[in-house]
Amino acid sequence: MTDKKDIKHFEDTTENVLSNTLAAMAEGLTGLATSSKNELILSVSHTFQKMRGGQFLSAFLEEWNKYREKGRVEESYQHSEQHKVCLQELLEFLDKDSPDELRFTILKQIFLVAASEKASNRESFLPQQFMKIARSLSDGEIILLTAIWNIAKNHEGEYQQHYSAAEWIREITESSGMKHRALVEIHEQGLMEKRLISQRSHADRSGVAANPHNRLTDLGYELCMFIDQYEE
Repeated sequence: MTDKKDIKHFEDTTENVLSNTLAAMAEGLTGLATSSKNELILSVSHTFQKMRGGQFLSAFLEEWNKYREKGRVEESYQHSEQHKVCLQELLEFLDKDSPDELRFTILKQIFLVAASEKASNRESFLPQQFMKIARSLSDGEIILLTAIWNIAKNHEGEYQQHYSAAEWIREITESSGMKHRALVEIHEQGLMEKRLISQRSHADRSGVAANPHNRLTDLGYELCMFIDQYEE
């Protein structure tokens, strides 16, 4: 006979939390299907958001189970405070934000790297902070940050101390696929405000200090390095 302690342990497993969340999403969509016409019109966007969130979560549950089956996650990790906070951040993103695949992918990758304990241990506060930062990023900022990281990774230690901001913008525009310099500058501002890349240099903001990681701050570099540990 299963005692109360065993039941609580089962209920607290990540697989069970995700499965219950998916079931609740499905029930909510079923309820919307039986709503009046006016209610449906008002909830079209909300319904679409829930449908996409359910798709993301379903794929994530499958990947989580594969991680466990391959022994990448210790069973005891599921009951750590770090894991619970990161899981809550992930679920709140799906419930309260307007989820898109790019942003969810970054959150998922941070979550799984933390769970594998390859780049940190369960006592570290960094995974929770990385989740919060990633959740605050726009899709454009993620695209820009990824382009900066890829260049930094391929040209480690090759940067001159200072060069023109126009030259940096041109390089990032090409590598990111954003096409328009103005788009890069919009998202550059967001990354500077979040302290993930360094500020422009010189009084007229015409230059950048690129050394040693293509403008990535220590925080930005460690965040990108952490995400880079993700294994499919």
